[in-house]
Parts: sequence; C-alpha cells; structure tokens
Amino acid sequence: MRWVILLVGLDSVAILALLDCRNRDEDHFVGGVEDKKAWIKWLWVAVATAWFGVGYGIVLGYYYAVVRRNSMRY
Repeated sequence: MRWVILLVGLDSVAILALLDCRNRDEDHFVGGVEDKKAWIKWLWVAVATAWFGVGYGIVLGYYYAVVRRNSMRY
C-alpha cells in the first residue's frame, strides 16, 4: 500500500500538468490544435515515467513552453 501512495505522489505533478493542458484553449499553444495534441501525448509519457524522474523534464518543458509564456507579467 505504501508503494501506491508513493507512486501517486510522484505522478501527481505530471497528472496536474496533463489536466492543465487538456483544459487550456488552443490559442495558448504556439502551433494551435496540433501543438496541444502533441503536448497531451508528451504529458502522457510524463505520467508514465514520472515515478523514476524522467517525466519531470517533460513537465518542466511544458511549463516553460506553455504556462510561463501565457502567464501575466507585472
């Protein structure tokens, strides 16, 4: 049971990034719908590989390419 909690905890960042990606409009992505579909596929890979650390690189790439680019700067 402890392993399940550990895996869910490690995957939570990638799962939240996937949910964020699915709920964003297409105009938040540079390439539109195609870019959104590609990020969704990559974030599924991040969910599958986050438990041993590889998926976090994909999540960081998503953050810098999509989230940070669309954030409001004061």
